[in-house]
Amino acid sequence: MNWYLVWIVGFLLLLFAVSVRSAQTVKTADDYAMADFRLGFFPICGSVIATVTGSAALIGGAGQGFQLGISYFITVLAFTGFTVVAVLILGPTIRALRLYTVPELFARRFGKLSALVPALIIGFLYMTPTFGMQLVGMSSILSSITDLPVLWGIVLGFAVTLAFTMIGGMPSVAWTDTVQTVVIVAGVLLMLVLGVNYVGGPEAVVESTPEHLLSFGSIGFTELLNWFLIFGPFYIVWQTTWQRLTAARTTRTGISAVVVGFLISGLIAFFAILIGITAVQAFPEGTDPDAIYTSFVAEVFPGSIGGLLMVSLLAALLTGATSFLLSGAINISKDIYQGWVDPAADDTRILRVSRLSVGFMAVLGLVIALWVEDIIAIYQVALSFTAAALVAPVLAAMFWERATKAGVLASTIGALATTLLWRLAGQPFGLHEIAPGLVASAVLLVVVSLLTSHAPEEHVTAYVREFRAGRLRAAAAPAESTGAPDLAAARRPEAD
Repeated sequence: MNWYLVWIVGFLLLLFAVSVRSAQTVKTADDYAMADFRLGFFPICGSVIATVTGSAALIGGAGQGFQLGISYFITVLAFTGFTVVAVLILGPTIRALRLYTVPELFARRFGKLSALVPALIIGFLYMTPTFGMQLVGMSSILSSITDLPVLWGIVLGFAVTLAFTMIGGMPSVAWTDTVQTVVIVAGVLLMLVLGVNYVGGPEAVVESTPEHLLSFGSIGFTELLNWFLIFGPFYIVWQTTWQRLTAARTTRTGISAVVVGFLISGLIAFFAILIGITAVQAFPEGTDPDAIYTSFVAEVFPGSIGGLLMVSLLAALLTGATSFLLSGAINISKDIYQGWVDPAADDTRILRVSRLSVGFMAVLGLVIALWVEDIIAIYQVALSFTAAALVAPVLAAMFWERATKAGVLASTIGALATTLLWRLAGQPFGLHEIAPGLVASAVLLVVVSLLTSHAPEEHVTAYVREFRAGRLRAAAAPAESTGAPDLAAARRPEAD
């Protein structure tokens, strides 16, 4: 009996049942995109954990643990630290503004032109290749446990992901993510415990692991800084987190669920690193780091247990794919279609466009997965470009009233150019392109804003200050700033 297939088929059937049940609640565009702003603690927390704990956290974490050791923990400190601080400080304001997407903040504060570049960056430069990366990961799993060719594994992953996302939108994604979180946590814990036991116990791991893998200073300050910047600032503007905050039943529910979700995600990522360090005792030096996690599953554990562990990895990839697909589709339907093509579109049309956007992005991601060879490199570029271009403008919209539309446009475009040029130059001084990109973005934003005046379409304010002063209701964006009706007043959070 092929236990791997038994576990995977059973798992997919369970998710399909949950997805169909959740789809019954979808009646409007807000139901589809935001679960009608009524998600509770567990679906939000589960969705955060399942989305964060994707291929980069499990496959990448185990591989880097095998290769770099405990030093890679700096990435865990970065993404959990930046997210927790950002959510505690910005979360109440994001929730009060009822932001569907990050570009919507740009549109409300600086006018809809300033939101176009962020919408394109998030929807196509980040979400689409990231979705494609999950398809490649799912295909790798399927091809390692069956005779299914990689090509058909990608196509099958595409079909399953598209079906789950298309059926139920955010309600489906959130509740299937919750189910997948249980599988992910159980699988990672089981793999770590049994893996350590397989190589002789904790003492054997500590005694046999090369000393440099257990030292934080083994990779040098510059590389530590690079890892910190790559996995830190980006999470301030990670749209998936913003959408979970907005979709929550209350502000307190959203913030607590996201914070707890990221802390647990950080713990899981740390376990993945420990799995990689443990694997040093089981696999020879030179083993492909990206194959460590799956090799540990397929070669060390019996199928009855390995099937569960492989399902935990498949769950991480599938939930990442569904979340990225839905999030990017919202950028298309809200920021691009409703913002530029048809500002007066009614709810029925927005719902239809949202579902069509899911299909469009899925096909585009499929094309990337099938024809791009180094998809991981594309993902790293997307991560860097997104953070470099968006972090400074988002913080300006939240905290700096003097920021202007011209400053934001110069900041986003200048950051993209600087990041690209630094990468093409071969990353001088060993410094990752995200560092000069962040610096260029901040400098251009400040200098150009101080040299220019506010444009007529701007809504001049600092949202965090307005929220703390209790004046956010009056600070809601005028309808003409986004080209769409001002729905903020109708979507105020209830008192917590």
